[in-house]
Amino acid sequence: MVWLRETLPRKANGEPVMDAWLDAVVRLTPSSRSRVCATFAAVTEPEARTLGLELAEILLGLRMDAPSVMAGVAFFAVARGSFCESAELPCLDPETAALIDAVQRLSATDVLAFADSPLLSSERKTQAGNVRSMLISLIDDPRVAVIKLAERVVALGQAKREPIEAQRRAAREGLAFFAPLAGRLGIGQLKWAIEDLAFRYLYPAEYSKIASLLVGRRAERERHVEAVRQDLAFLLDAKGVHAEVHGRAKHIYSIWQKMRRKGIGFASVHDVQALRVLVDDVEACYEVLGVVHTQWPHIRNEFDDYITNPKENGYRSIHTAVIGPMGRMLEVQIRTHEMHEEAELGVCAHWAYKGHDEGEADKANWLRSVLDWHDELNGAGQAVGRSADGAESPERTFVTTPQGHVVDLSVGATALDFAFRIHTDVGLRCIDALVDGKPTPLNVPLRTGQSVDVQTGETEAPRREWLNPGLGYVTTARARSKIQAWFRGQLAESNIRAGEALLQETLERLGLPMDLERLADSAGYDSVDALSMAVGVGDQLVVDLVHDMLTLENGEATPQPDEPDAGTGSLHDLTLTAEDRNGLMLDVMAALAELSVSVTSVNAEASRQHATAVIRLTVLVPDLATVAAAVERLRRVASMSDVRRNPVDAST
Repeated sequence: MVWLRETLPRKANGEPVMDAWLDAVVRLTPSSRSRVCATFAAVTEPEARTLGLELAEILLGLRMDAPSVMAGVAFFAVARGSFCESAELPCLDPETAALIDAVQRLSATDVLAFADSPLLSSERKTQAGNVRSMLISLIDDPRVAVIKLAERVVALGQAKREPIEAQRRAAREGLAFFAPLAGRLGIGQLKWAIEDLAFRYLYPAEYSKIASLLVGRRAERERHVEAVRQDLAFLLDAKGVHAEVHGRAKHIYSIWQKMRRKGIGFASVHDVQALRVLVDDVEACYEVLGVVHTQWPHIRNEFDDYITNPKENGYRSIHTAVIGPMGRMLEVQIRTHEMHEEAELGVCAHWAYKGHDEGEADKANWLRSVLDWHDELNGAGQAVGRSADGAESPERTFVTTPQGHVVDLSVGATALDFAFRIHTDVGLRCIDALVDGKPTPLNVPLRTGQSVDVQTGETEAPRREWLNPGLGYVTTARARSKIQAWFRGQLAESNIRAGEALLQETLERLGLPMDLERLADSAGYDSVDALSMAVGVGDQLVVDLVHDMLTLENGEATPQPDEPDAGTGSLHDLTLTAEDRNGLMLDVMAALAELSVSVTSVNAEASRQHATAVIRLTVLVPDLATVAAAVERLRRVASMSDVRRNPVDAST
């Protein structure tokens, strides 16, 4: 969002000239201009005037109507009791007053109270009342939600003056509830603003580090993106496709999420800036897609056609990823100008064309969006934690059962997550799954619109590898907790044996010393049995022991630079064994590209007699932890049976 007030003409008292502000931001009808100016004149407190202008500016940028803008101008003044309305200045008409009242009722609701878990019986009625109060306010008029979201952006910006605990509370509330609501309504700019502001308060060190790295590498990144942008613009022009090609920057919170999700450093996030292509019509979207996929190798499983299958909030665009120049992964979004406006404004785009008096279909869509958000609040006790640490996206995936019932899951959820969502017993007995009628591994992420049929066995028999986050079997807290609870119910001796076997297998796969006593001591456990027990029941993730494992090999941990320069790092040999098939090598290279791992040599052998393939790779990585991440990611490649690192003398 661009704040224009600082560049505007000002009066003697330092206030911006309202007419100039309105001219700079948007053209309103003479009647609307007069009403907004009158509302501003009735705000007497200087700070309330400043905050009101900031809120109104966001609403104007979203193309909201005059009553919404007036509500924004007056909201903070009314809330503080500093709004001066007289008989000569009756600027708050009933519609604007009703909007302010609804937003105030919504603001009075303590949404974090929903996060009490478990709830006592005596608390359930209060919780239900809070949710009902919010829904009544929201469903009554969609503008209330938009004004509230914009108010949260302003409030989070002002929270820097508040005590730390107040900052963190507002931030947790923003990530857990209001950012997902903005996502539901398709208002991307508000969602990103809330996430970045909240992230800054919850993780100030991480925020500052990423922000400084963005500034430090901006010149190099912008040169690279501009060069690729010009290449694509030239190619499209040569094909006769009229298009606008722009660089697209990720916001800080999404960068941090990706770093945590993939276990990579900032230097490995090569899509901090990507490309967005805007065209005139849908046909041109697919012409652009053809040019992009012809020019650069396409990364499998990194393609989404939200034009053919729009998101639940109406979002439409084509997303794809390719291996661009210099071997860097490049994300490209392709959409029409109208789709772009809808993506930026979401539900607010209606005001640009037909006002806020929506028809029955629009009202139904609006109601469904809010109720979907309501469903997310039901799990808010876990959502606050997940959203705050970036472990799970607030977006949703909608799939169906064979009977046609719709089930909503978090983005990235698998058939195994689906099974546990249906029923705990179904998840514990799950052995296989059919997705759209085809056998599909249990760790393949589901996509909206798919039909999932879970195959179950006679007895409960979950596998411990389901708890390995690197293998991607479960992504939801519900599924993970149910699996852990089952294993905790088994005999201690069984859990210890299983945990020890898993540790030995992992150490062998990574080519690390088989010294469990030193590993247990390094990780803070009293004995090997204690460590094995924790691993066996899933309390201790093996992936989190990687640093201690590396210490065993090196004798002591070697500090790694946050951002290794291109070409630096260490070389490691990997041996991959898989069932031979078409596209195997392409999938292997795409998996490594996801982690931005450079491959320096490849040797592949196939056995026709046994239908197997052995691939030997030498990779250049910034640290050994990246090797571990690469091994886990490669194990998820279809038909892969074994991946292991061969100990070598690392050289830089």
